[in-house]
Formats: sequence, structure tokens, C-alpha cells
Amino acid sequence: MRSARNKVQYIATSLGILYSIVISPTILADTPTSLIPNKPYTSSKTTIDKQENKIKTDISVQEQPDPKETTTLRERVGIEVNSLRDIDVESIGTIDSSTGGFKKNMWGSTSRETIENLFKFLPSQLHSRNLQRLYKRLLLTTAKIPSAAENSEETGLLFKRAQALFRSGYLVEFEKLTKIIPDEYHGEQLAKLRADVAFLQNEMDKACNITSRWFEKSSSQYWQKSLIFCDALDSNWDKVDFGLNLLLELDAEDEIFFNLIQKLSDRVEGTFELTVDKLKPLYVAMLRASKHELPKLDSKIPSAWLLPNYIQDPGVEHSIRLSLAERAAKLGVIDIQALSEVYKSAELDENEIENAISIALNEKTPRARMLLYRATLRHESNFGKAQAIQRAQSIGQENKFFSEMAELYTPIFDQIQPGSELGWFAPDATLLHTANFDLEQVRSWSSLAKREANMDQTLLATTDSYWPLIRIMWGDEVFKWNDDKMRNWWKIIKKTNPNKARESASLLYHLMYVLGDPISPSLRAALIGPNARNRAKKTIFDNQFSIKIAANAGNLAETITLLLISLDKTEFTALSKSELILIVDSVNKLGLHEEARKLAFEIMVSQLF
Repeated sequence: MRSARNKVQYIATSLGILYSIVISPTILADTPTSLIPNKPYTSSKTTIDKQENKIKTDISVQEQPDPKETTTLRERVGIEVNSLRDIDVESIGTIDSSTGGFKKNMWGSTSRETIENLFKFLPSQLHSRNLQRLYKRLLLTTAKIPSAAENSEETGLLFKRAQALFRSGYLVEFEKLTKIIPDEYHGEQLAKLRADVAFLQNEMDKACNITSRWFEKSSSQYWQKSLIFCDALDSNWDKVDFGLNLLLELDAEDEIFFNLIQKLSDRVEGTFELTVDKLKPLYVAMLRASKHELPKLDSKIPSAWLLPNYIQDPGVEHSIRLSLAERAAKLGVIDIQALSEVYKSAELDENEIENAISIALNEKTPRARMLLYRATLRHESNFGKAQAIQRAQSIGQENKFFSEMAELYTPIFDQIQPGSELGWFAPDATLLHTANFDLEQVRSWSSLAKREANMDQTLLATTDSYWPLIRIMWGDEVFKWNDDKMRNWWKIIKKTNPNKARESASLLYHLMYVLGDPISPSLRAALIGPNARNRAKKTIFDNQFSIKIAANAGNLAETITLLLISLDKTEFTALSKSELILIVDSVNKLGLHEEARKLAFEIMVSQLF
């Protein structure tokens, strides 16, 4: 299928002798060999320069397609391509302003130098679902990109976008972006990423096809190792042995690879240490092919791009799988349907299901949340489902898992129709549907909540406690402005959460202010209090000046990128009030009013629950 023989013209005549030995009739192509190299593995240096250093390939080194390819590119990505300039390739995206993306001139007057600098610090983990959506839109939007200066060493924004998607674990979006780019426009680094993703997703034919094409073009050891693995999958053991010896002659230093390829033969016994921090996509594929489990995690947390593989690995304990699946859902690496399937796959006895609510009341664990979900699925009555969902909502709030919980239970509470017998559930249903941005359902349940609250003081207090959250998300769409409702909320929060009451009230006021809500001066004094102080805790404080300048200039993509960089691996609860206000205010000034309200809602949920 693939062969290394076309690659060895530059090898000394002595290797030709080695080659004739390797392919001698005594070695059968269909019988596994020992795979132990003739030359023992050593980490010592030789005088041979590593072939890896001879190739300094970046995405800027593009192969020039035939003129007819520009027509194909224009048809496939919907942009004008009059020549093979970097700006044409780098502008490619899978969405535009009509399909959920930002506007084409989203970078505004932002300079190429600034964009290059920002792309060096793109985040890898965002803990907000709304920030994740903005991030994907930023990386996938078809947009005008300023050309790089002729003397600039910074190129390859298309590759950096793809690399950012990979690092964040957004492999579906990575595939969508790279799929629309003709192979002729792929540089070597992007090709390596595509092969890595194929190895991770067990698409061996795709990975090996990419490998065979680039093996003929580059002497990078990445392609040599990938080709050896592909030949091993085809049981071409003579070629495998030759490839291993070739790597040794080049002084390759990868003990893990040599051990894994030997294990793949099933002829070599023994163990070696492989930890999660040393895993590469190729190693994952090799472990899978040899039917070996991934390294134990202990207390380590895999990178985002590794999470799906650990979730699917049969050797991972189910309790750990649940924890990883919830983390992956939190980071947007897997969708909620995938989390649901992990929950459903657990083997449980009847006693656990019967005691699910009791367990959920006493445990704050992924197992408890899974049990409650499974129990909810079994309820036949709307009353029973509503009770379980209300408990799940409370648990989600306590564990900072509210948004994910709301989406997870959507198929269940979408089936529950509002009625007076469920009046006690109406405020919670209103909040849950708000978290899922379902205005039609919110209107139905909020009407029921208002009617029932007139007859039930407890229900009225619950409705008032949620009122600011509903208002901040929907504005006048659901509730008209009401100072009294805000004062009622202020009284409630002072009783239920006195330690955070003033800080939460001040934050709420400022968020409503930047969103344009008509708060009276007297209410302002009640909410923010005297001598309010702002304390910065995270890097968004360091970037606030640049964020304000970019937002005021209307440079949408620059503002969004600065915000995302500042919020990498950061929960909203770790930020000061001024920083949270800056986030919403900046997004709102860009004209992204719906997105600003979603962020404000998410921020207030994080503060209140």
C-alpha cells in the first residue's frame, strides 16, 4: 500500500545492503517479525543532522495550484479568489453573517500585526457556553484579513485558527473548516493536524492517505513514524523493520514510539511507562490498534483534545468517565447528547434508581447527577418529572453546572405543558427555558407563574427571586420594568445570601445599566450602596484599556479576541464586578445585543447560585 523505498535515495550505499537483508526471502511479509531494530535504540547523538531540522515548513509555504483550482475554491467557500495571495486563503470560513457568523469586515481597522499578536494567545479552555459560541464564530467566520507585510515573518492565520480549534477540542469544527480547503492550499503543519485528528477519531484510511502523500514531499520524522505505523496496520512487517532501521540511522529519539510499534506485533513482551502528559495522537492510535488502554489518569486531567478518547476508552472506570464527560460538556468538547449517552450507559441496579433522589440530596458527585437523570427518564407523570427536574436544577446551581443541566433536561421538560396543577414548578420552568433561550416557553410558564403567585406567597417569593434573571435576558419581552420587583429581589437576597448580597446587587445594577434598563436613582442607591469599590483579580484587568479602545473603535473581532484571551481557564466567579461589567458592556457596544444579554444572564446565574 505505502512504501519507504522511494525515500532512500539520499542514504549511503551501505543502507542498500541493509535493505537487501531486510527484504530477504527469509522474512515473510505476512508474518510478524520481532520488530527489534538491528541497531539497539540509543538516545546518544550522531554526526548525522536530524532531517527534521532541514524542513522548516509553515502554513505560509503553500503549493501553488493550477489556475483552474481558483474557480473550485471560489465555488466551495464563496469568496473571491483572483490570485493565490495569503489573504484569499486566510479569509476562508464556514459561516458568514447570514449563517450565524460575524460580519465580513469584523476586524475593522485592526492591523495585521495586532491580529498576529492576538493569535499567539488564543485561549484553550473557556468555561462559559456563550463565550465558547463567540470563540467558534470568531474562528469560523469568513472575514477579510489584512495582508502580511512582505518582510513579515508572521504568516499562517488559517493554520492558527485550525490549531486553536484542535487545542480546544473542537474537532467537529476543525473538520468543517479544513474540509472546505482544497489540499493544494494545505501547508505541512496543517496536514499534520489533519492526520492527528484522523488518528484520534480512528479514521486510519484518512490518516494513512495524508501520510503517504506528505511522506513523498517531506523528510519530517512525523511522516516516517506515521508511515511505519500504517505499514504495521497492513502487516507489511518488512517495510516496518526497514523504516525502524532508517529512523535509527537518523538518530531518532522516541523510545515511546519504538516500544509501541513493538507491542503492536504481539511478539514482544514487557512494560514501559507512558503518562497522559506524553500522549500524542499517533500514540493514541497505536494503543488502540494494539488493544491497550490509555495511561491511568491518577489526578491528572487530559487536554481538551484527549477527553473524547478517554471517555470512550473501555479501561476507564465509569465514575471517572462520568467526571470527564461532564468536564468535556462544560468545555464544549462534546455536546449534551453525548453526555446523555454516557449517563445512560451506566449499569445500575434497581435499588440505586429507587434511591436516586435521596443519593442526589446527599452527594455532589457526577454519579449522583447521573442517577437523578436516569430516574427522571423513568417517571411517567408530568408531576414526577417536574419534581425530579426541580431537584436537578438545584443540584446544577450548587455545582456550577446549571447551563449544562438545563440543556440536558430540555427533551424532558419540553414535554411538560404548563397547567395550574404545576403552578409550583412555573418559576423554575421559566428560568430553565430562559437558560435555553426559548422565549415561547418562557412566555407560557411566566404567565402561569404570575397567576399562581397572586395566590401563593411562597411562589411569589420564588418568582421575585428569579425576576432580575428573566428581565436581564429578555428585557421587555417577558416582564415590563418594575422598581418594586427589584426592591423585592433585594430584600430576598439580603435574607438568603447576606454575605454576597451587596456585591451581587451592585453587579446586577451595572449590568442592567449597560443594557439600557431604566433603573431609578433611588433604586440605584439601594443596590450599589455607598463607597462601592472594584477589585481586579484576573488578567482582564490588565487588558481592559485595550478592550475599551477596540470596542469604542468598533473593531469587533479584536474586542472579542481580547476578551476570550483574558478569560482563558477562568470562571466568572473569579472576576471582579468591574471586569464582569466590562465584558457585557464591550459586547453590547459592538452591536451584539442578544449575545450581551446571554452573557449577562450567565454571569448573574454564576453569582447568585
